[in-house]
Amino acid sequence: MKPIIDRITWDRIWIIFHFQSDPGSYQLRLRSIDAPDGFDMPLIPDGPHSLKINITNPGNCAMLPEGIYQIVASDNSPVELNDEINAKYLNRQFVYYHEERAYQVQFSNRNGFKIKASDIRLKKKGVAGQIKSSIRRLRNNLAKQILRSIYNILFKLCHGKGSEPRILLMSDISEEMGSNMAALRTALNDRSYKTYESLRAVTTKHYSLFHWIRTLRRIAQADFIFLDDHSQTTDWLTIRDTTITQLWHAGPGFKSTGYSRFGMPASPAPWSGHRQYTYGIAGSVKIRHFFSEVWGINDDMVLPTGMPRLDRFLDPKNRSDTTARLLSSHPELVAPDGSKRNIILFAPTYRGENKRHAYYPYDRLDMNRLYSLCTEHDYIMIFKMHPFISESVPIPEGCRDRLIDMSDYPDINDLLYITDLLITDYSSNIYEYSLMHRPMLFYAFDIDKYSKERGFHRDYRQNVPGKIVETFDDMIHAIASEDYEYDRVEEYISNNIDHIDSLACSRIIDWIIEGGANKSS
Repeated sequence: MKPIIDRITWDRIWIIFHFQSDPGSYQLRLRSIDAPDGFDMPLIPDGPHSLKINITNPGNCAMLPEGIYQIVASDNSPVELNDEINAKYLNRQFVYYHEERAYQVQFSNRNGFKIKASDIRLKKKGVAGQIKSSIRRLRNNLAKQILRSIYNILFKLCHGKGSEPRILLMSDISEEMGSNMAALRTALNDRSYKTYESLRAVTTKHYSLFHWIRTLRRIAQADFIFLDDHSQTTDWLTIRDTTITQLWHAGPGFKSTGYSRFGMPASPAPWSGHRQYTYGIAGSVKIRHFFSEVWGINDDMVLPTGMPRLDRFLDPKNRSDTTARLLSSHPELVAPDGSKRNIILFAPTYRGENKRHAYYPYDRLDMNRLYSLCTEHDYIMIFKMHPFISESVPIPEGCRDRLIDMSDYPDINDLLYITDLLITDYSSNIYEYSLMHRPMLFYAFDIDKYSKERGFHRDYRQNVPGKIVETFDDMIHAIASEDYEYDRVEEYISNNIDHIDSLACSRIIDWIIEGGANKSS
């Protein structure tokens, strides 16, 4: 007797099918019953009696194609849904592209259990809004088509013409190179590879046609492209015959991004530049499925090299030299007897959809109480706000001997060397700091709202390496009593970091450019 689906639940972009008994021996698959290409993909185990499938990447590095599906066993016979379940209440709609389109999943138990996936256009209110949107779309599409044509001409003229591999370090987020990319550039140059750069901030800055042509020429020439974040260019430009690797800066953070938050504001469309990645990198085998979910690619395309920026961070000489330089240039961090003061680093992530709208709710901090705490316990508190946040930390004039805004300091990792307690929320800075084997505190005052609006790709409460406080009072109390739940740090390191060494860049070069090592260990 074949298993019957007893319950269906959603976990963001995952459909989970629950059975009364173990369905494993039936080798259940999701199979199209109307698509000409015959889509057929196995379901993934999710516990002893459950199987699941990801609608943003069921295994083909693309969305579940539009069509009607059944779950079938190894003999191709369909699996049924419990008659008591009202299938229509399971339907979901994932809105994208300025709320103009939606990817829709519908369930039906009439004449057998079926799942329908479709992409639909949503009605926009107001004729004026529709006209304005259409004009904007036509203008943008024309500009992109011209740029695509230029790229195709340049590709034919110059791709593969060099004797040495052409390596392009590319960013559409910032005109300054991120830490992962900078570390890789140094390693590549040390091994006599020549690198080219294209660093832009296309979300906030306009670039000339000449600049675009120069950028497209570099892309067309490239044999290898390394990105450090989402690239808007790759959303509309199909890059040919090039190995594209994502060096995402976030490490094993918690906040959802990319396809892990599909259908939420600022999430990608069903097809985005993430789909073009040949590889991505992660800190360990155990967590690479989080990264593949974000990018809509398969697990084996995410290589557990470790983060390139760790190479410099773990260098003992760099740690010693950086610490000495920081204390020398910031005498307020040094006690009268010449020793380093006890330092708290407050370094949360931003709120808001993106760089353009980023902010932090400073009203959640009582600066006078923080100052009293630091005075009573002889602490210095450094503020290092996310680079997207332009508003300065509102530190009162009389508190600036203990509360110091160092948001303009270029590299937070340098500050981690001198930090005795890190206070953050959903940021990935915990990745490096965990290797300092020092306590962390998580001031997550908006955890429920953040989880609903931004989302997490794994259970935040179960996985943070320290104590969570949800009110300012609780944060003050935890600091005063040194209650940090420090024992969770070692487990975090074990799960998230396979290689505690200074060889991440070497692994990237060996595995991706030279292709000579085992990519799964």
